[in-house]
Amino acid sequence: MSAHPSEHSEIQDPHGGHHSPWFYVGIAVFLGILTLIELGPLFGIYNLPATVLIGLSVVKFFTVVAFFMHLWDDDAIYTRVFGAPLFGAIAMVSVLMTLAHTWYPSPRRENFAVAERSYENWNGACSSWLVSAATNRSYCASPPLDPARVAMYAPKAGSSPSGPPAGNLDGKSPEDVKAMLVKRGETLFAANCVACHQADGKGIAGTYPPLAGSDYITDPNVHAKVIINGLGGPITVNGVAYNAQMAPFGQLNDYNIAALATYERNSWGNNLGVVTPAEVAAAR
Repeated sequence: MSAHPSEHSEIQDPHGGHHSPWFYVGIAVFLGILTLIELGPLFGIYNLPATVLIGLSVVKFFTVVAFFMHLWDDDAIYTRVFGAPLFGAIAMVSVLMTLAHTWYPSPRRENFAVAERSYENWNGACSSWLVSAATNRSYCASPPLDPARVAMYAPKAGSSPSGPPAGNLDGKSPEDVKAMLVKRGETLFAANCVACHQADGKGIAGTYPPLAGSDYITDPNVHAKVIINGLGGPITVNGVAYNAQMAPFGQLNDYNIAALATYERNSWGNNLGVVTPAEVAAAR
């Protein structure tokens, strides 16, 4: 009578034996690394899009099921019992996140101050919507401002609301364009901004945020919109919360707003590049 491998042995060990303990140690280390990556946004170390966080969870789920529960060896159980519900759960979460508009990088703690003015929560009037560089969410950057404060910065009698005439930048080199804008911006800053942001660009502690080394003006489009539309309510600059109001300067022409932004972006140690009048026009 010839010998045949038993049916029991084939089912018990279809891949020729279990993995070594070191294999499972390696899988545990891999899962630990994925978990540490997922914890980064929770503690504000860095941001990750929701899609990446979901992807990491899916990888961890498959890893645990496939290698620790040994269901990879039984395709029927693996695909029927775990596969369909998993993909169904992914689809359900995706639909819910789409409906809730949460396909954005996870927020850092310093941005919770503006959460109440996010697009989803804010129901009041708003003259300027910006996109947070930290959360990628739209929020109202300029709720209704104090009329008395706005009046302080209104054009004086006999002066031009748009400020000095625009300079001609046609045919100028990038260096000349920057120099012209910085020169005009310095004059405008001294006339309109120095009382709050101070001559050294450091602002007033607890009241007016700094421009020197500011992480709030790194995006030129955001910078231009702040000058055009003003700013009101809580913001966070360099990790410090402020709740001041800045009057809008949208009455200035595109050249002068570009000059103000360019001066602020290239003074007090800043080196953030030039904002052109065309970029200001687009920001409007």
